[in-house]
Amino acid sequence: MTMPRGFTMSHVACEASQPLTRPLLPTPAFFRMADVVRITALSRATVYRRIAEGRFPPPVHLGGRACGWSPSDLQRWINDPQGYRSTGWNGDRPTDR
Repeated sequence: MTMPRGFTMSHVACEASQPLTRPLLPTPAFFRMADVVRITALSRATVYRRIAEGRFPPPVHLGGRACGWSPSDLQRWINDPQGYRSTGWNGDRPTDR
């Protein structure tokens, strides 16, 4: 086995014993629409249609025109996209909050 210059077998053994890990990034407090589209692979129109049907978590209004989705709500949808039903959903339309 040929080693790159400056490396010894002990370097290779140490590197092989340590698993490669990605640095952990902090989870954002809220995901914006661009993030939701990227994470779910749904289009904006499909996201809003499913919100209206109660099959996707509604956004949280953050102030002004800004809104976002909490990571826990998105995770509930990711865990069971077909069976997800928004809380407060009565079958015909969302109830007033």
